[in-house]
Amino acid sequence: MKKVLVAATCILFLSANAVLAQAVQQAKEAKKEMKSEKKLAKAAEKRADARDKKGLEVPYVSDDKTKLAEARKKEKKAVKKELKSDAKAMKATAKATTKTADKVAN
Repeated sequence: MKKVLVAATCILFLSANAVLAQAVQQAKEAKKEMKSEKKLAKAAEKRADARDKKGLEVPYVSDDKTKLAEARKKEKKAVKKELKSDAKAMKATAKATTKTADKVAN
């Protein structure tokens, strides 16, 4: 009886650990997605500032070309963050699929 309880507890712990790991992966993915959205919003704001010629202009520091270059750089980083979040999602699903396949094989 004692062995059965210990085995059941171990199985329960292992399944809970897998669920926890998957939840952590999803949280990481969501965090990356939020960061990319934030970067895209910042880039749009920079573009609007350059278009409206808002703020103090200092040559080669805050002129239109520099502001647009910064906006492009932020957009590139945002796209990179989105790709990373997608990769995290794919990694999590692949890991879950592999674990279920291993369970079925055994």
